[in-house]
Amino acid sequence: MKTAAFITLALSLILISSQSSAAQFYRWIDAQGNTFIQGYIPPESVAGGYEIIDDSGTVLTTVAPQISEAEREAADTARLSAEMQRARDLELLKLYRSPRDVDRAMNTWLSRMDMEARLKRNRIRIKENEYDTFQSRAANQERIGQDVDPELVVKLDAISVEIAKYSREIRAVEERQAESRAEFMLDRGRMVNLWERINNKKWQDPAADKP
Repeated sequence: MKTAAFITLALSLILISSQSSAAQFYRWIDAQGNTFIQGYIPPESVAGGYEIIDDSGTVLTTVAPQISEAEREAADTARLSAEMQRARDLELLKLYRSPRDVDRAMNTWLSRMDMEARLKRNRIRIKENEYDTFQSRAANQERIGQDVDPELVVKLDAISVEIAKYSREIRAVEERQAESRAEFMLDRGRMVNLWERINNKKWQDPAADKP
């Protein structure tokens, strides 16, 4: 039994010794696409990545190319952007069946904003009429030599403030409208791309079918 164990141990040591003494080489590709296999690798080629192979060409170890911090950040940004785009694509496909659905949604939303702006313009016209009425009273008082009623001055100032407020709100609505239109158009462009990919044909706007 002891003799058999000794023989087994000896054979294992011989095998390990032969494996450790096996020749190893470095294989790498330079910037021009040339492949090199040598017993050493130049320091300037290490960053590009390489393989360690034995004398039969079997790959023992693969060392990936090193990337800079800027390249790593760019890769992370690209991966995050792709993930966000996939999530947005799924959301678009839940909301719309085709680019025409995007058009309908955009027109409905922009019409609501048009209505909001029209209501505010009507309020401005009402306030302007009130202002003209109170201003006429103040002018009449001045015409007959009376001091202008302080309450009229207060009302005129208050109306001016309200008109300015409505004007700012209208500008805000118009800005939101422009932003919404731009967002809808981006969604529409993406929806065209998704529709074509799903249906395996080119999208044609309904208007393009008319003579």
